[in-house]
Amino acid sequence: MRSYWFITGDFLKERSGRIGASDIPALIPNPEKPTETLAGYGRTPITVWQEKTGRLEREPAGLPAEMGHYLEGKILEVFVREFAGAESANAMTANRRAYEYMTDVNAGDYQAPPFLHSVQVYRDGMIVHPDLVFDPACRHVGWSLCNPVTTEYTYLKTSSLGITVRFDRPFLVEAKSAISWAAKRPEGSIVKGYDFKLAEWQGIPLKHYMQIQFQLALMEVEDAYLALLHDTSQFHVWHIRANRSHQAKLIDLAGKMVWHIANDTPPADLAMNAKDIMALYPVLGDDFAILNGEERDSALELAKKYRQAESNEKRWKEMKEDARDGLSVVLQDRPEIRDGEGCIAKWKVVKPSEKTIALSKIRNNDPVTYRYLKRKKCIEEKKGSRSVNVVWKGDE
Repeated sequence: MRSYWFITGDFLKERSGRIGASDIPALIPNPEKPTETLAGYGRTPITVWQEKTGRLEREPAGLPAEMGHYLEGKILEVFVREFAGAESANAMTANRRAYEYMTDVNAGDYQAPPFLHSVQVYRDGMIVHPDLVFDPACRHVGWSLCNPVTTEYTYLKTSSLGITVRFDRPFLVEAKSAISWAAKRPEGSIVKGYDFKLAEWQGIPLKHYMQIQFQLALMEVEDAYLALLHDTSQFHVWHIRANRSHQAKLIDLAGKMVWHIANDTPPADLAMNAKDIMALYPVLGDDFAILNGEERDSALELAKKYRQAESNEKRWKEMKEDARDGLSVVLQDRPEIRDGEGCIAKWKVVKPSEKTIALSKIRNNDPVTYRYLKRKKCIEEKKGSRSVNVVWKGDE
């Protein structure tokens, strides 16, 4: 395992300009939805670059992330208790809580070896901060309580929850929590949710797997475990082994982003949707472009897909309207129709209500009222935007 140290000072400031494990999913296209990344929520390599260079302020994490952080300690406690016993779990939790309630202290003074929290490693513009590190030798930098210790941990191998944890070598633990519907893997997906029948990396969301591989690579550790608390009281654990091939690609990708951040140059070749393109090219040029070769073929293929989707959309809309009209005939004056299993259809009644007049109509028909609304700042101007208009009509 690589030499590590404990968090001191402002960790968020330390990682603000570096690529961390939580940034990795935002650099990888989602194989099930290529215009998005594994991170979702609009995070792409372009937005990551904007955040790291101070051009864009990242959205506040919100209550879900706050609750995830709050539950992290309990999840780690359950993991340690399950595999190493209550004494180790209680000692780790007591020290972790004591550290969190203190200010301007060294995390190294609040540890219960060999289970270590608040560990960090950064190099070459990349940084990782695992939730929990198991170090059987406790050799590292900046820990006043252990300098160094070589006694081996009592437990060599412990099995529980369908997982065997080896205590004769270092490992990382990543704590996750999720509500019931978010935890379950959608049918046919290889990206989202968890598969509780699997014990290895294939059972966890792809974004978490990539995060963990990045942590393992920088920490130079072979094993990690993802512990999940879901549906308030369901606990599962998966084992993730280091994958050198995947790690090499992640390091290359992170290194590319580090270069772009250091040189204040956007990673234009990693743009993946219209929002990214508008961020890179806020102003349109004056002339059109003639495409040839692969670029032309790619553009035509996308235009064909758009037209096919548009055609199917119209057809399905017509089918939807036909079905709705047919059901209205069946309903007649009956408010609802049912069978033995429940409601089939019912009338939706919209009561009369006031309607807002279009702003353009007020401006044209009552300019005095329009000026009054402007003066009172009751009218907000919407920022301009742009979207792709597919003009291609077909091969004919």
